[in-house]
Amino acid sequence: MIVSDATAIITLINIDRFEILHLMFDHIIMTSEVYDEIAVKPRAKNYLDQEIDLGFVQIEQYKDKQLFKEINFVLDRGEAASITLALEQKKPLIIDEKKGRNFAKRQGIEIIGLVGILRFLYLNEMMNEAETRELIERLNSSDFRISSHLIDLIIEER
Repeated sequence: MIVSDATAIITLINIDRFEILHLMFDHIIMTSEVYDEIAVKPRAKNYLDQEIDLGFVQIEQYKDKQLFKEINFVLDRGEAASITLALEQKKPLIIDEKKGRNFAKRQGIEIIGLVGILRFLYLNEMMNEAETRELIERLNSSDFRISSHLIDLIIEER
């Protein structure tokens, strides 16, 4: 199980490739703040609701309201909620925003982003090179950008 912030989920839904998360994780946990951030768009909400019905996505709430407030002073609500929950449950976190990643790392949270997920899937032969490159192209044609340096890192020899 892993806790997730919104960006990777939104990005994968936008390019119709959310299913790659099923290759790596048994379940994904998100807070209601993250759900609300994703569910702003009806298509994303419908997709997320289906994943909740399947039991792949679970909505859980952090308990430490004070910790959330302190983190929310520095980061947005979704990031603050995700980090608070990851800390409470001692679980890793999917997060892509640089400021949030750095904050989570300083708190000792194990983090992974979308690039790390692609690298893991490729290196563990869950996606071949053609599939990985196609997914990178789709990401780069969306709002998500992967530099040529990171592409080389993702598709490095196995």
